[in-house]
Amino acid sequence: MVFLPAHRRAACVRLSDIAFTLLAILAIGALVPACGGNSHNHNTGNNKASVRQPAHAASSTAQPDPQAPRDCTVTFEGDSILHGGYAANRRFDEPPAAMLKRLRPAYTVIDNSEPGATATRRAPAFSTAPLTTHFVVLQHGINDAMSGQPYEPALRRMVAHVQAEGRTPVITGLSRQPLTATGRDEADAIARRVAGETGALFADWGAVTFKPAEMADVLHPAPAYSERLVGRIVLMLDKAAPECRA
Repeated sequence: MVFLPAHRRAACVRLSDIAFTLLAILAIGALVPACGGNSHNHNTGNNKASVRQPAHAASSTAQPDPQAPRDCTVTFEGDSILHGGYAANRRFDEPPAAMLKRLRPAYTVIDNSEPGATATRRAPAFSTAPLTTHFVVLQHGINDAMSGQPYEPALRRMVAHVQAEGRTPVITGLSRQPLTATGRDEADAIARRVAGETGALFADWGAVTFKPAEMADVLHPAPAYSERLVGRIVLMLDKAAPECRA
């Protein structure tokens, strides 16, 4: 065994302490990059996750195309009043379908109105026919009422078909006469009720003002009154499809 002087033993101890300290520092230094790298990768992953969008994100925030085509189309289903007819099978030079086209040029109008038509007679064929227009105007009731035909079930059948086809029904109600026609008020109340219960649009023809001098005969409106009735239809179309006003 070799014995060193005390001062040399102290120096050796100090050197060993220093060496141990250096080794400890080196070991810690070797660990820090690994820990720091893991921490950095973990945070980056979190950051990426926080900004990553789902695959459907773009489609879920897409806005409607303002250039999409408008559906400004309407079908007329009704009797001589919507046809613009009056005594002795006469017809206005500008019937209601043409009036609507003048008031709202954007519309394409299919005119299936027919003098003498009733909802009762029209409903069976109508309810199996394909519909192609956005709106379908249903103007019946006066002939049903005067001839004692069951107006309400026929009207409901027609409304149901329009809605089943994905179209929008517009019920007009009944126009007025200087001497109220038989059953007119009852049929008008039916039209209002059916519209309210089914969600159909209701163009309240009974609320349109008229004067006896504006009648073509005892039953049929003359052009001035007829145009105001068409104007009530236009009012409902404007509310439902404001893009078609121009």
